[in-house]
Amino acid sequence: MERRDAIKFTALFMGAGMSASTIAAIMSGCKTDTSDGWTPTFLTLAEAEFIEELGETILPKTETPGAKDAQVVRFIDAVRPLRFTTEDNALFKTDLQQFINQSTTELGKEFVKVSPEKRLEWVTAIDKAAYEFSAANKDLPENERPFYLVLKEHIAGGFFNSEIVAKEFFAFDPNPGRYDACIPYEQIGRDWAL
Repeated sequence: MERRDAIKFTALFMGAGMSASTIAAIMSGCKTDTSDGWTPTFLTLAEAEFIEELGETILPKTETPGAKDAQVVRFIDAVRPLRFTTEDNALFKTDLQQFINQSTTELGKEFVKVSPEKRLEWVTAIDKAAYEFSAANKDLPENERPFYLVLKEHIAGGFFNSEIVAKEFFAFDPNPGRYDACIPYEQIGRDWAL
């Protein structure tokens, strides 16, 4: 039995304890849509464009892939509604819109219409302020962290879960063989993507 078939069988066996959307994601392979005609289903087009440009500002393309290459916004659009409750997703969308509005107010125009240099300057300031706030308020509940940090974690999660990054940065074998627990790192050369 192939791994995907085993997961499908397990999902069907445990179906009573899983949501319909989670089962659907498992059955379809939970792959990010890489087609040219992609449109977001959870995010609006404006939200997707903002996240795409913010992601590329945080993780720009250099000699390695950037957030756009990793299709981070598509990952967030596909995975966010499956992993969180309807209430959590509604709050996320509200916070995202407030964050987009904050960027427009502070930059004087929409984030996506500002030069990459201005974007980086703004993101650097927001990043510093968010981490300073978190360090000064360590006792705050998780849901009261600055929204920027939540969004940054989503972007990083999408980036490191992408196929292009897995193949570029990690050793990758879609059909792994046996497990050897104690192999010297020098023999492997890099970490493995799962």
